[in-house]
Amino acid sequence: MKKLAILLSVLLIVSACTPQYESDEEVVQEEEETNPEEQTTKIIPNRYNEDDYQTIVPYKPSAARGTITGQVANGYDVDELELGLIRHAKDTFSPDDYLFQEGQYLDEGTIFDWIDSLNPPNKNSKKKKYHEENPRIFSHVLEHNYLVRTKDNRVELGGIAIGIALKSEYSFSIEGNSYSTDISYDEMLSKGKEVTNSLLSRIRDIEELENVPVMVALYRENSNNAIIPGNFVAKTVVEPLSQQVQDWDSINENHVLFPSDEAQENYYDQYELMNEFTQQVQTFFPNYTGVIGRGFYEGDQLRNMSINIPIEFYGQQEVVAFSQHLYSLIIEYFPTSYDVEITVESPNQQEALIYRKAGEENPSVHIYE
Repeated sequence: MKKLAILLSVLLIVSACTPQYESDEEVVQEEEETNPEEQTTKIIPNRYNEDDYQTIVPYKPSAARGTITGQVANGYDVDELELGLIRHAKDTFSPDDYLFQEGQYLDEGTIFDWIDSLNPPNKNSKKKKYHEENPRIFSHVLEHNYLVRTKDNRVELGGIAIGIALKSEYSFSIEGNSYSTDISYDEMLSKGKEVTNSLLSRIRDIEELENVPVMVALYRENSNNAIIPGNFVAKTVVEPLSQQVQDWDSINENHVLFPSDEAQENYYDQYELMNEFTQQVQTFFPNYTGVIGRGFYEGDQLRNMSINIPIEFYGQQEVVAFSQHLYSLIIEYFPTSYDVEITVESPNQQEALIYRKAGEENPSVHIYE
């Protein structure tokens, strides 16, 4: 394993980021598949970031572990669907009151059955028009569980979050030829709401999920070959026992690629900033132009700028010097109102990570040897 060298204050980083295990908490969780008397003692490690959820150790993987990668084609969408669902669940299930656990009630077979039954029949039709007029928009359902502490140092299910993935582009094959058709926003949203109503009745048929609140978030996937993820578009909370959505809250967030036509047209200030930043990178490596930025916006507010710089180095000192250059550029060019993260990669490995959280003045630098 490669040694991690940290340019900035090793002791400070370790003390700030290492969980304090001396304050770990022991709890009892009943196993659903066993008798109520058969219970398992679990550990809740102390969290090091108050905005994150605590989890239970030993960690319980999802009952549908790995299913998402076969249903959602774009890896960026896979990550955003999982992490974004947690982000939106915090409005309903506060990390101060709930523990996180991966979904334990919807297994792979259940998810596949629901996807097949709630999409148009796949008749293996050889007619292109049939597929274009009957796209299979609903691609995946992701389940997360949220646990609460009860008396006698126990934990039990307090609610669930459901992420429904919906396609913006439907791909299909006929006799070895590949085709695709675009899915409009309105058609996607209508399908998502229809799927939600059908899923709620099925969810309530599961005894353990009958009497808990359900947060549902609709996610519009990006195209299969995109290098940024899609976006969550709407969410709702359904009260215990209910099988009906009362209303939906729109979600106004967007992932933007820099450089791109969208960035130039709709986010011009950041577009120009990224151009200037790229020019400054080129002052260090004059023949290099491959800076790629990905901005995450909530409404009109930029919350995170993630920058990737793939480059080939010919010595460790080049990496150190280049990282110092980037450190200075973050301070000079990027305001402190949003997170900034820069990854530097050579063809074979990640070479450096420079990041700064919103509100902080100085970045942190990690160099891999």
